[in-house]
Amino acid sequence: YGLDLETVQKIYDKQKNLPPTVRNAPPVAGNLIWARQLLRRIEDPMKKFQANKNIMTTKESKKIIKTYNKVARALIEYETLWHHAWCKSIEAAKAGLQASLIVRHPKSGRLFVNFDREILQLMRETK
Repeated sequence: YGLDLETVQKIYDKQKNLPPTVRNAPPVAGNLIWARQLLRRIEDPMKKFQANKNIMTTKESKKIIKTYNKVARALIEYETLWHHAWCKSIEAAKAGLQASLIVRHPKSGRLFVNFDREILQLMRETK
């Protein structure tokens, strides 16, 4: 289990800036799914590990627990940062919703659609 923890930590460190995401997933949701999969990968064995009280008293287990706490904390912080950034982008998009959808160019008089594509992205994220 200790080796798997180190592997997950290396994967996180290597891929945190550009994680592999599921196909057709919006960026924020894809990053959150990636982080949760890594967290699930280390949580399930830890639950089994914690169930055996004899194992929990050894020196090696204390090192494993410390590594688990470090990796789990990093993954949860990663998820929290992405969530907060997404919430801020929602606030910014609200201004786009207040604007007129069709505007007339002041010089040419032509009509233009005034739509922020970021709103579409946010709608995909909320699904």
